[in-house]
Amino acid sequence: MKLLNIPSYLSKTIMFYPPALMIYTYQTLRRQQKEKDRLLLLQQEKLSTELKYLKAQLNPHFLFNTLNNLYSYIINQSPKAGDMVLQLSEILNYVLYKSQKDQVDITEEIDCIQHYIELEKIRYGDRLKVSLEKPEKMIQQGITPLLLLSIVENAFKHGAGKSITAPEINISLKQDQNLLTFSVLNTKDVQHNDTDNKGIGLRNIKRQLNLIYPENHQLEIDENEDYFNVNLLIKIA
Repeated sequence: MKLLNIPSYLSKTIMFYPPALMIYTYQTLRRQQKEKDRLLLLQQEKLSTELKYLKAQLNPHFLFNTLNNLYSYIINQSPKAGDMVLQLSEILNYVLYKSQKDQVDITEEIDCIQHYIELEKIRYGDRLKVSLEKPEKMIQQGITPLLLLSIVENAFKHGAGKSITAPEINISLKQDQNLLTFSVLNTKDVQHNDTDNKGIGLRNIKRQLNLIYPENHQLEIDENEDYFNVNLLIKIA
């Protein structure tokens, strides 16, 4: 019987085993990376779909009410109809086209909010008091579209739409390097306090913040019998 040549066996083992182990390890790591990439892509597609769904929830209610008011002005041949069409067209241009991007410059979002305010002033007339405070010279910052507008829309919906007294809405935007502070305060009408519907809008906003700025935002809500105040702080990279 032929005896095993130990030195020869060891030399062959040293020669062939490490490369084989390296190839196996490389192939294993490559398969694991491909699986991670696949799961990441699925997660990104899921988040993208969810964000599109959340964005879609912002617009129908506002558009439906605006068209109803526009129809009323046209029927009554009000001169306000022309101004309403002008403001609405600017808003729709932003909502339907510009907001399809992942990010827009914050000045575009604020411009849309200003058009929204002008539209609501036409709707509510002199009984509505609105203020918008912003920096004289704004820093260019990218932000997810419709996020700030949805907070403003929520304030108008619950602070002006349900109010039988003189509603007041105060909007404030501050910038400090990569920090963005956005505050919206609206007066309340206790007789028409619809907390459940208000919760739907806020849950939508919170969900978007958790998806887009998971570790870089702080949302605080201050509320009493007279007012409802939303304060948002975002750290933008």
